[in-house]
Amino acid sequence: MPYFPKNRIQTNLYTAGGEYYILNISPNYVGYYHKLYTGETFSGKTPNDTPSYPLIPIEEYTEPSNIGNKIYIINDLNSYEYGVIKGADLSVTKDIPQLFYTQPTEEDYKIGEFTRYFCKRRNEFTYLEISKKTYDRINKQDSTIDYKSWLTFNIPWSITGDHKVVVSTNSNIVILKEKQNKFYGFRQYLQEDYLRYYKS
Repeated sequence: MPYFPKNRIQTNLYTAGGEYYILNISPNYVGYYHKLYTGETFSGKTPNDTPSYPLIPIEEYTEPSNIGNKIYIINDLNSYEYGVIKGADLSVTKDIPQLFYTQPTEEDYKIGEFTRYFCKRRNEFTYLEISKKTYDRINKQDSTIDYKSWLTFNIPWSITGDHKVVVSTNSNIVILKEKQNKFYGFRQYLQEDYLRYYKS
């Protein structure tokens, strides 16, 4: 996790439950946590406590399924726990964003750039490149996709010209996006491959 000054972190906070969950680990987190000035919350009294996990508000409990590209949305945690005990199906299926690499067209190469689309999981520094269609579905809050768990963004991507200029242009765009939005780790997600799709 990036360094934050102490005056920008609330430490030694405590929840008795019913507020947060940890994806794939705990459906109802009880214990100490800390909160960044960005609003993000993590388990542990301070950032130095390990392991530290992102805490997700229990407004909707999200449990990934093992079947296809669906997740199950449970609107009430207590109902979910009761349903698991009773074996009831209380879920509503929703699509989850899938990895997709948009390929530039010949027209894009004539122009010299095209747009790449991404989404970031809320409260996590997890990124996924997606299609324009998925990007639009999330932005339009399509009820058939899990739009509440993801933030979308896009970047212009240079693909022709002097290769040094292309590297500099794409690098600057990625760094700016990362700094402006505090999207830590976005450069690493792209593997700093600033000549992807490039043609001389």
